[in-house]
Amino acid sequence: MDLLLTASMPWPTILYTILLDEVMIVTGLVGALVQSSYKWGYFVFGFAAFIWVAFTVTFTARQFAGAVGTDVQKVYTICGSWTIFLWFLYPIAWGLSEGGNVIAPDSEAVFYGVLDIMAKPVFGTLLLWGHRNIDPTRLGLNIRDYQDDHTGVGGTGEKHTPAAPGTTAATNGTDGV
Repeated sequence: MDLLLTASMPWPTILYTILLDEVMIVTGLVGALVQSSYKWGYFVFGFAAFIWVAFTVTFTARQFAGAVGTDVQKVYTICGSWTIFLWFLYPIAWGLSEGGNVIAPDSEAVFYGVLDIMAKPVFGTLLLWGHRNIDPTRLGLNIRDYQDDHTGVGGTGEKHTPAAPGTTAATNGTDGV
């Protein structure tokens, strides 16, 4: 989601990409738990979902990132390429471990562990570093600070200013009530 927000993607595209990502994960899990050769059917469904996610990340979202600016497109291309490269290794890991029992369980754990470290904290660090000079409002994100007016959270949406010393503050036309 954070990568697609960087590209300033529309919410429906973000949501269906997340749904397909979940399909990919769940079918991989179910395929790993199935003892018969039907596990490869789950693998195919998961891989089909992965191809759609990879297409969205690689082509569609990159065009949106380019429309925001070259700096955003550069950050997106670096982080998106890193993500898709690593995500292409996950089906290989699945095929060598759960799918074909080619590697031992301890080697499987190391393989997935390295992938997880590279895909989670390393990716997050790359994305945060890339965002250091990008204003979130350019991406369509409205990030507020604690001292900002929190309209829509129990308020009326009006900006309130403190009253001058020696006067009473009127609130929403109710004379302070």
